[in-house]
Amino acid sequence: MAESRPSLLKRLRFRAVAQGLKVLAWSVNRARTRDPWLSRALNRFDGVWRFESGDGKLAWHLVLENGRLAAVKDPRRPANFTFTLYNPSDISLRVKPEHILEVLIANKVGQSGDLYYLYQFGFIMSLFRRATRFGGKSIPIEGS
Repeated sequence: MAESRPSLLKRLRFRAVAQGLKVLAWSVNRARTRDPWLSRALNRFDGVWRFESGDGKLAWHLVLENGRLAAVKDPRRPANFTFTLYNPSDISLRVKPEHILEVLIANKVGQSGDLYYLYQFGFIMSLFRRATRFGGKSIPIEGS
């Protein structure tokens, strides 16, 4: 029996995820020019994070390489960590930190892979949030 194709609605929802990843990558790369902490973290880490549909048929990746973050469909190397989005339409684009556990318990997002890369991703996102919270002003690093 031939492998079934994801429905049009499912592909459209996942396309929204892909666009969100592209905007995120662009925003992080832009913020790194204004925030030395974020720039330093991006230069020190490398990794590939896969964001896939519940059935694994649709996927996009965030690739951090040579200090730049990019959203790509087919990376040159395997993912270090995978986020499985079981129902992308149920996940808010701005999930508050206090709601993360609720999202995980409700089985809306699955995770697999090397936890180091999950922590790395979380650290970079926290620096990005910090950089954008200060209105684009450069934030000095103490002791540097």
